[in-house]
Amino acid sequence: MTGLAATLPRELARLLAIGGTGAGLVPVRDAALAAGQGALADALALAVWQDAPFDAAAARLVAARLGTASPAGQAAAAVAAAASPAEPEPYFDRLAARRDIVRMVAYLLARHHKTPDDAGVLARLATFAPMLPAGSDTREIEAAFAGLGGVLVGPGRLVAGELALLAGRAGEAEAHLRLAATDRPNGAAAFRLAEAQLAQGGREAALGQFAAALRLRPFDRLLAARFADVAAGLDRQTVPLPGSVAVLVYCYNSPVLLARTLDALAATDWTYAQGARLVVLDNGSPGPAVAAVLAGAAARFGERLLTVRLPVNIGAPAARNWLAALPEVRASRFVAYLDDDALVPPDWLGRFGAAVAACPGAGVWGCRVRGLAAPAYVQSGDAHMLPTPREPGMLGRGFELARPWLSSPDWGQFGLARSCASVTGCCHLFAGSVLAGLGGFDLRFSPTQYDDLDHDVRLLLSGKTPYYWGHLTVLHAKATGASGHVGGAGWGQGFANQLKLHGKYDDAAIAAAADTAFAALAADCAAKEASLSGRPAAPSEGPGEPGRADGEGGRGR
Repeated sequence: MTGLAATLPRELARLLAIGGTGAGLVPVRDAALAAGQGALADALALAVWQDAPFDAAAARLVAARLGTASPAGQAAAAVAAAASPAEPEPYFDRLAARRDIVRMVAYLLARHHKTPDDAGVLARLATFAPMLPAGSDTREIEAAFAGLGGVLVGPGRLVAGELALLAGRAGEAEAHLRLAATDRPNGAAAFRLAEAQLAQGGREAALGQFAAALRLRPFDRLLAARFADVAAGLDRQTVPLPGSVAVLVYCYNSPVLLARTLDALAATDWTYAQGARLVVLDNGSPGPAVAAVLAGAAARFGERLLTVRLPVNIGAPAARNWLAALPEVRASRFVAYLDDDALVPPDWLGRFGAAVAACPGAGVWGCRVRGLAAPAYVQSGDAHMLPTPREPGMLGRGFELARPWLSSPDWGQFGLARSCASVTGCCHLFAGSVLAGLGGFDLRFSPTQYDDLDHDVRLLLSGKTPYYWGHLTVLHAKATGASGHVGGAGWGQGFANQLKLHGKYDDAAIAAAADTAFAALAADCAAKEASLSGRPAAPSEGPGEPGRADGEGGRGR
């Protein structure tokens, strides 16, 4: 794969290195089509359709590219033909405008029962079912997909397996995915099957399926990185941090969220960071509620806890800088910033320790963030900078951020580690020397938004790269970015801060930052490809052994 990337146009090679799933692969596919990369474009078109097998547009493209003489092209043509033309649905549109996912899914399920072979209805049901609130029972939906016949058997089993996997029923997921994987050679089904086996403790069986999937999708960088990390055991590795850490939280008038964050922090295994300090800044919260939460926390954390009370809200960048300037923080080798609505697992410091061990020279280490109410999706992960050169003298966006986790549910494929252009400020770790040497967070991004992204751009310009450690998953207690939607309370502020960010750097600086990030990502890809080169070849056929065949059944990841 490294050799292929070297022969591709730069923009296509970068998109391919970022990767994606389903709709997230569409920009890569379209770039390959535009570049005239016939075989690669065909493989990407097939992958997009396999990831979203009821998508009529994706199916039509596969049928056109591969022709109905090929089994895949014939199957794709049949799926496309099974999708009814779109018609006005005012009731569904009203539900969608309110984001009433429960009623949207119920409506689509009822439509499916009336027209069970309509691929268009199934496509929307497969899209919205993973968005149901946490704890929703999806068994009826899974049964609907598992009961499909004819050319829809394999796609139906794939979606049923995905839903079961997202619901934590890995054994049921494996049963569905095994059938999907044997319906026809299918890299998507093999990838999900590997995750189902891994979730049951079947690591060797999972590695065999990862290998089978990569043989079918050698261009898939998410798959290759996930496979390499699991093979190396990084997905379950914890290592003590090589030095003290200051954990920094700042809060403005969010006593309930802060209490939950402190509850999670109280369960931290502090043996991964001897001498760790927890510093919480009350950023001018009105009333006594936040102060009361901090007073209650003092008994649990003892001398580990330091609290700071400011008389006014100075905004996020200044709060970060204030915390970083405290003597107790400056004396720490590492500094971790944590939002006041972020819920960490007990081993989070050990997970960050493993990230530091894997990439000790990173400028910042980040993690995978999922929403507490919608854990099937990643809210924040690795972001990659794609420059968009501007006309001289024109004010505009100098880059776009590619975020491969935005377009699909996360059944495990984003549990990987690699360099990138930016990681989330919801929970990230710095070496103290790096944090002190970069000049702090820029106050022009007050009161909040984009100060962490700006900081990462400056890291890149200093020659250091952010490192995404998707083997640490942190839950976010509130929906991220909702107030930043058009009409929301934070929309104008966010729009203004975006203008400031893009106006701060000229095209040459943005290109230099992107070059640094993509050079590090290319090195990661090459290293992981090399680590996999000595592994046994994937089986040429068959879905592999059951998840418990290696004797580890019953243990979670």
